[in-house]
Amino acid sequence: MMTDKAISDIWIVRDISDEVTAQAECDWVVGHLSKILQSKDLTVVYSDKLDADQKAKLRIIVTGRGSSIARGMAREQGIEIPDVPEAFGILRGVTGNELAVVGSDVRGLIYAILELVDIAKYATNPLDALRSVQSSMDKPRNSVRSVTRLFSSEAEDKAWFYDHSFWEEYLTELATQRFNRITLGTGVGYDYLIDKIVEDPYFCFIYPYLLSVPGYSVKVDGLSVEERENNFKMLQYIGEQAKRRGLQFRLGLWNHAYDYGPNNTNTKYKIEGLDVSNHAAYCRDALKLLLQTCPNIEGITVRVHFEGGVPEPTHDFWRIVVEGINQSGRIIEVDFHAKGVNDELIDIALATGMPVVLSTKYWGEHMGLPYHQVSIREREFHPKRLGESDKSAHFSIGNPNLKHGGMDVTSKRSYTRYGFADYYRDDRKYGIVHRVWPGTQRILTWGDPEMAAAYGRSAGFCGSLGMEWFDPLSFKGRKGSGSPGERELYEDEHLRLGIRDWSKFSYTYRLLGRLSYNPEADPDSWRRYLRSEFQDAAEACEESLSYASRILPLILVVHAPSVANNVYWPEMYTNMPLYRSGEPIENPYINYGYPYNYDFDTPSPHTFGSVSPLDPELFYGVNEFADDVIQGKRKGKYSPLEIADFLEHLANQAEGFLAESLGRIHDQYAPGFRRLAVDVQIMVGIGRFFLQKFRAGVAYALFERAGDATLLKDALAYYHEAREAWKHVVGVSKGIYKEDLTFGLAHYSRGHWSDRLGEIEEDILVIERIYNQIRVKESVGGRTLGDMLAPIQKGDRPHSLHSPAESFIKGQPIAVHLMLTGALSELQVQLHFRHVNQAESYITLEMDQQEQGFEAMIPASYTNSPYCIEYFFEVRNGNGDAWMVPGFEKNLSNQPYYLLQCRQSTT
Repeated sequence: MMTDKAISDIWIVRDISDEVTAQAECDWVVGHLSKILQSKDLTVVYSDKLDADQKAKLRIIVTGRGSSIARGMAREQGIEIPDVPEAFGILRGVTGNELAVVGSDVRGLIYAILELVDIAKYATNPLDALRSVQSSMDKPRNSVRSVTRLFSSEAEDKAWFYDHSFWEEYLTELATQRFNRITLGTGVGYDYLIDKIVEDPYFCFIYPYLLSVPGYSVKVDGLSVEERENNFKMLQYIGEQAKRRGLQFRLGLWNHAYDYGPNNTNTKYKIEGLDVSNHAAYCRDALKLLLQTCPNIEGITVRVHFEGGVPEPTHDFWRIVVEGINQSGRIIEVDFHAKGVNDELIDIALATGMPVVLSTKYWGEHMGLPYHQVSIREREFHPKRLGESDKSAHFSIGNPNLKHGGMDVTSKRSYTRYGFADYYRDDRKYGIVHRVWPGTQRILTWGDPEMAAAYGRSAGFCGSLGMEWFDPLSFKGRKGSGSPGERELYEDEHLRLGIRDWSKFSYTYRLLGRLSYNPEADPDSWRRYLRSEFQDAAEACEESLSYASRILPLILVVHAPSVANNVYWPEMYTNMPLYRSGEPIENPYINYGYPYNYDFDTPSPHTFGSVSPLDPELFYGVNEFADDVIQGKRKGKYSPLEIADFLEHLANQAEGFLAESLGRIHDQYAPGFRRLAVDVQIMVGIGRFFLQKFRAGVAYALFERAGDATLLKDALAYYHEAREAWKHVVGVSKGIYKEDLTFGLAHYSRGHWSDRLGEIEEDILVIERIYNQIRVKESVGGRTLGDMLAPIQKGDRPHSLHSPAESFIKGQPIAVHLMLTGALSELQVQLHFRHVNQAESYITLEMDQQEQGFEAMIPASYTNSPYCIEYFFEVRNGNGDAWMVPGFEKNLSNQPYYLLQCRQSTT
């Protein structure tokens, strides 16, 4: 860093007298800043003496919150340095040639310095950009901002796992975007005791892949001692590199099965030396040794229900295993994946004396809109899956007082599978973190600042600690479907990224990390990246990708044939048929004319119309909406046709801004722009497919109920438009993406968009045959879809005003008021409310009309509860129109209900 120049460009002065800057992590981040500045042809001088006489165009002082320098500069500018963990500030000197970077702790200091790195990295003139930085302070909204990277495939994941340069660059990116945790997830590629065949067991039961545990003769057949030791060294290295960057390193232990059953024909990497008698004790001692020998592991995530490989009840097993945490002599955060967790399992975790977290699924195993769903699907309430034997007996014992719809569900906790369940008690002794699974969007670029900010706001829901995101390419090569040596997405060699495939999602990481840290972050923190990448097209690219990125999360929320990510992949949708005869339909494209993969999770008759929304309290299902149309009524729920209009708007806007970007970009063939442009076009095409499929679905459902052939003709017309939209997706992606993108072995977890076209064509042929059989009966004046909808068309939403209280007092009633303009005599209003407990149903009250609005009272008996309360309104007028209030804003990024926090009485 030294130079002989009389006047250097940058002088970095590190205040080593401060306890924050004296820490080892500061060595790395200051060195990283110097390296980046020098790569920009700037001369850099380093000193640890504040009074050194060194001339420079810009002096950067590195110090902590408590230093006299930081306090003095902040006082002069009237700025308060936050005294909270991970806060940071940048203070600009009066002359403009001095900056002080300040952290409340070492992690905050890392963020401050990495912000300067980011500014310099993407600036045309880095020195001028740094000299122009204005004073600012920032602090985190959420204490947990985490990423899980999965090892799912021996064939595809060993390359990045063993690569030091990969980890150094990847971890630096996470820290730069203000994530504070990284979890290496293992063993989650299979659902053990469900998946009987385990073809790729590498790292599934991870202990013997890393350690030789004294007192046990446990080993992996076919794994050399050298490879085992190399695996262990890499784990240590990853932990060390994470700590250098201020990241908490964690390990995900999603499987504890050592034997995959008598039906498993794969004998590769068989675990030797374990049986029922020593299984739990070995896991305890292996976990203890692992935590002692990898001191940078600060937390573990475990799956404690039967899919983690231990038959239920699992309590006795986990009671033994967690002793290894206590015996390690270290403070380790214990994260129980929440599915199936009951009070006994929580007590086992708490008994360790360690910090305990329950990690719940946010929108099941997918990525939905950025709010916590108003309700879970009806199927999640039931103890048995429709049409199955009592497989759900695997689920843990539940609340003995719980009933839903008059049905006793005491023996199962199936409602814990896909949401926050009943864990939000105000007397809880554990934290809650929401985990976003990678089911919706796996390979296409995602990036919407408004949604990302909304995710950041919802991450702290009811006192939650924050959010954890699965890496976008999680499960690539899952279940033995990987290709040796690569995790490549692209057929076009100019677009390939190799081991840096994560960098395709740099903008995604940037938005999710920074806007989870602070949902009100300065837009320049992401726009500087866009300007560097897309020059004059940056603004249009931002808008285009923003609109396109709302398409798949919206589809996921309103159309959920399965909540399981290993069977439902909206990004590469396996078509749900409009019609299903009950018998397989032979076709030249796939074995059968309908997708069996959804049957276990979709109500009979397993058709497009019978699919439930993932939030059925706010959204109509297709058949449900058709039933109400036939009866000449409607609820305030969003109909499939309204969703179609939403999707059409998003697709049109995304396409329009993409066209603008094409006119502004300097090089249309630059790989970064081509990746973005292709992905936007694919998302637009998927949106157009679904919007026409929703319209076709409603027309077909009405045909089934009314029997009018004109409705079937309408359904076919919309379905043909949907097919054309899918053909566009195929045309755009052909030759760009690989022909077989594998996230599993089954046809619905792999392939290409072109593979899905045959299923769409076959369903259209079936509907055409039905239409040709009845068209002779079609009357000249047959009823169209528009005719059927005319009596219940929505008018303009009444203007409403509601100011929710911040909290309520337990055991006291809550008066709820809604003000409405217009003729109140023509309006009716219902209040829907529920505890923040997904095991409960909503209660509905008719609101009393007052002089200027409506009022209802939530009774005191209901507020005397350990749960907060959420509520929304349903407004109806004399014409049969109905709306939800607050409903959704145009950006789909608000919370569509109100939340009341509970507090104890002061009397």
